Amino acid sequence: MVVGIIAEYNLFHNGHALQLDYARKTLGADKIIVALSPDFTQRGEIAILSKYERARIALELGVDLVVQIPVNSATDSSLGYAYGSIKVLDRLGVVDTLLFSCEDNDINTLNRIVEIDISEPDSYYSTLTSSLKVGQSFPTARENAILSCFDEADKAYIQGILSKPNNILAIEYIKAIKILKSNITPVCMKRLGASYNDNNIKGKFASASAIRYAIRCGNIDTIKDTVPHKAYSSYKEFYNDNSFLYPDDVSPMLGYKLLQGNLTEYKDCNEELSNRINNELHSFTRLTSFRSIINSKNTTEARISRALCHILLDITYDMYEDIDGRILPYIPYIYILGFNANGAKLMSDIKDRCMLPYFTSYNDALEYSFKESSYDNSSVLKLISTDINATRIYNMILANKTNSEVTPELSRKFLVV
Repeated sequence: MVVGIIAEYNLFHNGHALQLDYARKTLGADKIIVALSPDFTQRGEIAILSKYERARIALELGVDLVVQIPVNSATDSSLGYAYGSIKVLDRLGVVDTLLFSCEDNDINTLNRIVEIDISEPDSYYSTLTSSLKVGQSFPTARENAILSCFDEADKAYIQGILSKPNNILAIEYIKAIKILKSNITPVCMKRLGASYNDNNIKGKFASASAIRYAIRCGNIDTIKDTVPHKAYSSYKEFYNDNSFLYPDDVSPMLGYKLLQGNLTEYKDCNEELSNRINNELHSFTRLTSFRSIINSKNTTEARISRALCHILLDITYDMYEDIDGRILPYIPYIYILGFNANGAKLMSDIKDRCMLPYFTSYNDALEYSFKESSYDNSSVLKLISTDINATRIYNMILANKTNSEVTPELSRKFLVV
């Protein structure tokens, strides 16, 4: 059995280690492949560690092979993030099971919600439309639409499920599997410990948000029991070297990018948001405070954060396509970040079964001809260049912060642990 996991590992903690243990001991996984976010995450923020460092730690702690989620998917909405991640895992041709953690590991109810969300029955559609017309955000409107399709007695339970972030992501994973007509089987396990947005360190299971917050506040010693020992040793080194990056570290570069004027070509940045950005640009000092300034009741903070990230990284609407009425990222290739000895055994199977071109070097990707792809060569090369430039931006910010040279992306070798 080959189990796929979708992760940011921003940072890797005991909950992630428990998930790997569950894959091995409960599911009987022979090999584990992780689709990992690159240097920018689904929140629209820069990762605290580079994709290579996060991949290395994952490989050292039990993952067998790590592939990169393309940046247009990794920074997209929940469905776009799920779709791109699932497509990468599915097209490898070797993954048969997807394992994810969520607050309520009720796979049957999650499947019922997905069926409603995909089929959009009359009650769903009418409620969604009316909710959007009165100015509700899309996530709120969709929740109302889903609830309208359940009996009154079930609504409190369903609303509880829809109120929890990992449940929402689980729903999108299942939906993406169905959209892609993938044969991957979704399996969920119950998430333990702190909630996704909990910034408190309690016991051995803390959220990645809490761990990052503790580090940012200078309290790295408080995370020692919440992460594997080997990971803590690495984190301590990065902390002492001032090598962690935080959301506001992108501020100088982002401020310059916002001077363009009309920003509507960038994903998630409609005319209203573009106007708000330009009207408030005089108030820009740093990313996090500016997000609050341009916030509005009908645009979620998450969408604003993603829009600003897309502006920074030059992620435009032409990197997406209409699939069954949904605007989703196109995924024309697979980039392998690294593997261990067990993962190396998978490479021959991937060579035989992979349904997309795959690369372990960006130089090879740039030289490859995508003439047989369903996308034209220039579109694929634009996405590859965007992936490369996202890491170049990360490296420039890191080099400036640490006052030390960072290995250029085109010179990187894939990891063998």
